[in-house]
Amino acid sequence: MYIKKDGFNPALPAQNAPNQMRIAEAAPQDSDPGFAPISPDTPSWGPPSGSDGSDPGFAPISPDTPSWGPPSGSDGNDPGFAPISPDTPSWGPPSGSGGNDPGFAPISPDTPSWGPPPGNSGGSGPVIIVPGQNNCNSCIGGSRPAASVRFLHAAVNQPGVSIRLGSRTVINNMQFGNFTPYYLDSGSSSTLVTVTNTQTGQTLFRRSIRFSGQNAYTVSIINDGSGITLFTLTDSSCSYRNSGCLRAVNLSPNSGSVDIFLSGHGRVFQSVAQLGVTGYQALRGGTYLASVSEALPCFGNSSVIMGDGYVECSNTRIAVMDTATLNVMNGVTYTLYVIGLAYQFPALKLLALESDLVY
Repeated sequence: MYIKKDGFNPALPAQNAPNQMRIAEAAPQDSDPGFAPISPDTPSWGPPSGSDGSDPGFAPISPDTPSWGPPSGSDGNDPGFAPISPDTPSWGPPSGSGGNDPGFAPISPDTPSWGPPPGNSGGSGPVIIVPGQNNCNSCIGGSRPAASVRFLHAAVNQPGVSIRLGSRTVINNMQFGNFTPYYLDSGSSSTLVTVTNTQTGQTLFRRSIRFSGQNAYTVSIINDGSGITLFTLTDSSCSYRNSGCLRAVNLSPNSGSVDIFLSGHGRVFQSVAQLGVTGYQALRGGTYLASVSEALPCFGNSSVIMGDGYVECSNTRIAVMDTATLNVMNGVTYTLYVIGLAYQFPALKLLALESDLVY
């Protein structure tokens, strides 16, 4: 940090100084070689009081010159010693650490903590698993195969929720339309899943669910009358190398059956009922515009017309309720979730989730 010093007042020239009396100067002893008269502003470069000036490399110390000697208590012989500026952060190990941990680096105050949220009893938090790794990289404790579980809040007009997976709180205050990354589960016979109202702490759902090891799951929170329930879906890996895999799920509580359309392909999924899940279709990598509408009263793509904001067949035109951009990569699995309310608020929407991050 640079600080500009203020307050410098130049000396007033002698000819302009009022009421000054001229004083005769003593005759200089000009017989000394290299002698020059000493100006009143010339600093004295002789040794300071108490020094005979014979020290090699001696130079007077300016009041602004920092002391570069070793700090108090050090003899300055430490290899690589350098003085520490007041603005220099301490990069040594944190209190209580010997700094010998491999890969140690200081943690910035702005670095988010990816560990379990406050109040968590520990265990595995959210993980990122490299695609294509499906051996015991997804094991807990290096031996037991683990399941990968994520959550989607698809229950309309329901509060923000907190979710516990076994003894761990994995997400706090998740709102409608949000989803989590995958979390590792032990892959045991059953795991208790608890959903609570974040604001009141009321338990909204509590049930044991079996998650098989080395499999991936999306657990959706959906409407069940005036309350909620859970809808669990297995996320399979894509079996194609030269195309992606796409399916659709209808979690809207009031839409009835819906059709799903893709730009360049027409209607790809037909009459997907509430809580209906389609099979996978192969889809070449690229960017597509996906659309959803009520199910059309016709069969076959040849008679379906896709217009700007509507679809039509057999002289029946139906408005498109939502569109979404879908970026497809070859060898990757995608699921189009239909959530929300048809023609009401919160509006019906398409949500594309990728699942191959766990394979």
